[in-house]
Amino acid sequence: MERPQPQRAVQRDVAARWTPMLSKKGWTPICDYFLDSYTRLAPKITNLEALLIIHLMRYKWDAEAPFPGFRALSKRMGITATSARNHARSLEKKGYLKREKRVGTTNKFDLTPLFAALERLLQLETVAPASPSPWGQSGAPYTDLLAAASALPPGQQQSAAPL
Repeated sequence: MERPQPQRAVQRDVAARWTPMLSKKGWTPICDYFLDSYTRLAPKITNLEALLIIHLMRYKWDAEAPFPGFRALSKRMGITATSARNHARSLEKKGYLKREKRVGTTNKFDLTPLFAALERLLQLETVAPASPSPWGQSGAPYTDLLAAASALPPGQQQSAAPL
């Protein structure tokens, strides 16, 4: 009778994934589902908008909205502050970001609309078939359902305010 081998403990340490020296400079947790799905939301999120979201998440340490300045974001992204503002405006117009204006300090960036759109997409995918064939009695293609899943509920659409 063979003796079962003890299972090796998997180390999920940031330093083991990168290097100890690099991990000491900090790390940002990004949800795999966001990385896998942001291009499938409707309206679509561009790669630079996704990079802006990742940089915003760098400043999100808890449930509160992050509040970095556009100068810091643009410097880290290697773009101008105007370009960073334009990407934020675009995310606002698409309904994935709400900006809370504050006087005398940086704005807060509320990403809960993005999180809600991703959760709706995930819920839809758990009940929808794997293939992009027509689904349900309405005959709407699966891609139309993905678009509907990522749309904000009525009354939550916000007009884009200048940044």
